[in-house]
Amino acid sequence: MFCEMEPSIEVSVARTSSRQWILGSLIVCEKVDDPKSKPADTIADWQDGDSTFYLRKSPAKGLLEGDVEADRIHVGGTSSAVWCLGDKAVCKVHAWCEGLELEANTIRFVGEKAPEVPIPELVHAWIDHDLDRTFLITKRVGGQTLGRAWPQLSTLRRIQIADEIARYCVTLGANTSSRFETVTGCGVYEPWLMESTPQPHPSWKPRMLGPSSREAMHTYMTKISTEPAPDLDPLFHFYHADLGPTNIMVSEDGDRVTGIIDWESGAYYPRFWVATKPVTAWAFSLECETDEPKLWGQLLGRALEKNGYTRLDVAFCRWSDSKRCNVRVH
Repeated sequence: MFCEMEPSIEVSVARTSSRQWILGSLIVCEKVDDPKSKPADTIADWQDGDSTFYLRKSPAKGLLEGDVEADRIHVGGTSSAVWCLGDKAVCKVHAWCEGLELEANTIRFVGEKAPEVPIPELVHAWIDHDLDRTFLITKRVGGQTLGRAWPQLSTLRRIQIADEIARYCVTLGANTSSRFETVTGCGVYEPWLMESTPQPHPSWKPRMLGPSSREAMHTYMTKISTEPAPDLDPLFHFYHADLGPTNIMVSEDGDRVTGIIDWESGAYYPRFWVATKPVTAWAFSLECETDEPKLWGQLLGRALEKNGYTRLDVAFCRWSDSKRCNVRVH
């Protein structure tokens, strides 16, 4: 059911002056030129040219009026939005409910377990319980999205990028779990592996599945479709799960991958999903003008196959296309 948050996700961050932003109901961001003017109650800070940005607790409860559009660079439906804070940082706001993994936890996990994988640098993250949303501030990743760079990339360079991302997936996938779960044991945010959204469920509110054992996961997938579920291996592998062309950053000349962003879906997944999702999910499609919008997903799927991940796209699509609506699964 289409339903806006109250207040809307689009008004989560407001610029109240050229030097101040209100972030939800809890935090104020301030830009200061004199480093000696650091507020005593500073929570976090970062440099941006000759200026310093400080985060501190908001003196007033609730959202304050200001310009919510000036620095907003992205809106994702009814549940997420992103703002620039100066030139060096971004603030991502996402709908939250009890049991949802924090993206910051996943980014920290990747930094510890796979330091060679390029990730955004964390500044600060928190839950605004009064507004049912999370705030994540990271340093801005340099370069441009793969989707934007795509038309200028040669065929060889496109294949090389797919191979590089596949190698990162192999590194991440070496981290395994016996359960379908996030890095701290929460349920997983992956609608593609779940039953259709029940009609009364608000569109802004995340739905999670699990944590589940292999047996429970297979039972669930079997019950929600009239077709057999894809085979599940004994172990689940850590996977970003949203490696579309807008979440991979490359240098301005396209010569190197500068970062992988949006880790909100990162979790331990069935092994078949690693190479299957890129060739089946619309989120891997290119948005630029092209005769082959699915080419990125196909290249990544092939690269993952070369690295030992089996594609089960035929079996998955049969299962997915035959999902029952609004099944009660206990």
